[in-house]
Amino acid sequence: MTTLDENTKAELIREIATALAKKQRLAFASDFHAFAEGRTLILAGVPFENFPKGPNTKRSDGDVVAHAIVMALAGATNTGDIDDWFPEKGETGVRSMEYLPEMRHRLIEAKQLVIGTIDVTILCGEQPRMKKRTSEMQRNIAEGLRISLDQVHVKVSSMDGQDEIARLEGIEARVLVSLWEGL
Repeated sequence: MTTLDENTKAELIREIATALAKKQRLAFASDFHAFAEGRTLILAGVPFENFPKGPNTKRSDGDVVAHAIVMALAGATNTGDIDDWFPEKGETGVRSMEYLPEMRHRLIEAKQLVIGTIDVTILCGEQPRMKKRTSEMQRNIAEGLRISLDQVHVKVSSMDGQDEIARLEGIEARVLVSLWEGL
């Protein structure tokens, strides 16, 4: 058995860490929608029927979580944004969570990437109290991307301030994704 001196071990560790760092891709994205009366709020495919407002969108259900995930995946691979992947075609009522399996197939699998983590923060005033439903959101994201549940984390912040989110005029999702290539 060959033994390595400390300098050689340290050099090998640096080389391995550098090689791995070049294989990882990280990206952050966010999506915000103003609220409108009479719309249903949907987050990661979970409807919040008891909330009196929803995103003011016409083309899709306005799921800010799904939209931010798409944009973060596109950003991590330098392949545009949500409008490049899913261009406007005059349709209405699109279920945004349907974008996730498409991204898995057309981007992740096509480029032979591995998803490390999907980390989501939802920013929305004092209500609806979404924390009780984060496990449903996590499950929907994991299923949509065909990844393990422990690779997805969803959390909620009430934004105790005076901005449009705290005043319940809109909702935002912020997403950080990590991808690996060549593994």
